[in-house]
Amino acid sequence: MEKKNRYILNLGFAFDEERAMKKLGLMAKEGWILEEMSLFKYKLVKSQPKEIVYSMDYKKLDGDGDEYFELFQSSGWENMCSYGDFHFFCAPPETVAIYTDKENYLDKYKSLKDGYKKAAIISILMLSLVILIEIVLGSKIERKFIKNMLGITGTILGIIALPSLLVSITYHFKEKRIIKSNSKMN
Repeated sequence: MEKKNRYILNLGFAFDEERAMKKLGLMAKEGWILEEMSLFKYKLVKSQPKEIVYSMDYKKLDGDGDEYFELFQSSGWENMCSYGDFHFFCAPPETVAIYTDKENYLDKYKSLKDGYKKAAIISILMLSLVILIEIVLGSKIERKFIKNMLGITGTILGIIALPSLLVSITYHFKEKRIIKSNSKMN
């Protein structure tokens, strides 16, 4: 019995977007078409092999987004699925790319990059405060509950701070790379 679904690991949009879009295009040639996206994986369904390219856009939609999706459709891009504010499209290879200039491509990530940057700064500052409290008052805190709460709070803040910082740095370097490139976007 032939498998009807296949899954590809999502390594994160900040780290893996270009590679993932190329991989999805290669999988489409083998008859595996993107159906769904989740935090950790892309779900593909068995179909007829197709020569298509994929692209992802990041946009917070007001309302149902009909106008947004119609704009892409009129440009030859079919909406395959969305995951939160991430929207995945496919089109024949000769279709004009969604982003053809650097400024629009950089705008795609601006709010996303800014959000991760804020989360990183706030969580690092709060984590620093928790560490400072532990250093200054640690030996004076006698209640185990308070010590445990400081430890739990520090752990949670670390879990937020590290990925936020990594994503923020990745988008920063991606932005620098795009600004330096002389070629058009694809």
